[in-house]
Amino acid sequence: MDDDVDRENAVRVLSEVLHVDRERAEERLRSCGWNLQRAVELGLGGESEANDAPVPNVGVRRRRNARDEGGTSTAATTATGTARRRGDGATRREGGIGNPLSFVAAVGVGIVRAVVKLSVSAIDVALRIALPSEVYARLSSPLLRLAFGERSVTAATHTRRRRQVRGIENDDASEARATEFSAWFSDSFHPEDPTVGIRFMQLSHREALQFARRETKLLFVYLHSPLHHESEVFCSQVLTSPLIAAYVNENFVAWGGNVLDGDARALANGIEPASYPFVAILDSVSGSETSLVMSCEGFTDAPTLIGACDEALNVQNSSLDSARARVAEVDASRRLREEQEAAFAESLARDAAREREVEAKRAQEEAECARVAEEERLAAEAKQREEEAERARQEEIESRRVEKTKRLREEPEEGAEGVSKLAIRLPDGSRAERRFRGSDPISDVYDFVDTLEGLDEVRYSLITNFPRRTFGRGEKVSLADCGVHPNGALFVETEK
Repeated sequence: MDDDVDRENAVRVLSEVLHVDRERAEERLRSCGWNLQRAVELGLGGESEANDAPVPNVGVRRRRNARDEGGTSTAATTATGTARRRGDGATRREGGIGNPLSFVAAVGVGIVRAVVKLSVSAIDVALRIALPSEVYARLSSPLLRLAFGERSVTAATHTRRRRQVRGIENDDASEARATEFSAWFSDSFHPEDPTVGIRFMQLSHREALQFARRETKLLFVYLHSPLHHESEVFCSQVLTSPLIAAYVNENFVAWGGNVLDGDARALANGIEPASYPFVAILDSVSGSETSLVMSCEGFTDAPTLIGACDEALNVQNSSLDSARARVAEVDASRRLREEQEAAFAESLARDAAREREVEAKRAQEEAECARVAEEERLAAEAKQREEEAERARQEEIESRRVEKTKRLREEPEEGAEGVSKLAIRLPDGSRAERRFRGSDPISDVYDFVDTLEGLDEVRYSLITNFPRRTFGRGEKVSLADCGVHPNGALFVETEK
């Protein structure tokens, strides 16, 4: 909205100053990139090269060099355009306003006031670029109030603030604009293979300058104006040339844009090309500020463009080599630091691995010691339980032996009536003999066996060998019933 109002005001002022209709004024402003001051100077016969114009939006400064001290520019002229190196010592074409009094009489006081306002605006822009913000704030307000009045200055301040905010907002769209321009260039001039041709960076102008700085290369800038018919011809005949594409891609970082919007418009307003198509070489490597090294204005053929770019490269070679040496030194230092950090990290990793290995071995040894200790503890406990069980068993056997000795009836005399002679074979192979009565129960034989010193078992059974028969301790059978009367043998069989 602010741009439309500014353009409408510019058309009105130019129409009044040059006494032309609105269409003619608008056409002249469009051909001058909507630069009102240039349009007024061209209309009054005083076209300026504007080599010393400030660069308000992109931070590009003019580079002074020995060849420009004499007030001339390096030129390579073709049939339709001029390639020149920008410098501080610029020339102006002959002509101009002439006698100031005659000019005032011819155009009137009101129109002269409009021109004065334009001049004050240009001075304000220069002050804003050249001075620190706090100094500019003190000096610009009285100057603007003198030319425009209090109300106009306040409105202009608010408008400038709105534009600054809008410029910040538009930064997000700069990359999209660059991408759109790159896609348009590829689709228009390389539809068969978009990968060929100049590789325009799909970044904002500021990011492209930073990328060129990192790559220690100059920035090749192409500003395309669709309002100039030679721009399309330049793209189709020069920029699409395989020679130009290979040359630019090898030696520069390329960036382009449409001057009707975005970063390209800001760059055009800062550099103020005299004609289009426009090609420039910017240096963001050599110093802290970006400088304009070379510019080609108007149609330029491929050999002339390459020659101008070669000359710019030759002039900048020493500074680029110094920058590359600094970058190489920084890269070497960074690589050395990274290698040292990697070696340190690897050493730490090895130490950590060794520590983990030692810790794992120590843990394994501790686990093995714990396992052995546990096994020994369990074995000791088992042994203790066995000893206690064995002691209890022995005590039980001894107690039983004492008790049965007391209970055992007297052995009958040999040869007495009804006496049985019984042999007892023990598990260890020994044998014991005793006389019993044939009517004695089998439990008396158990009592006798319980008193034997050679018997070391708690649980056992008495059996006959043939026929095999087992007699339990509680059975109510006599020796005669067992078949061992008057003579016989019983075997002691331990229970598992």
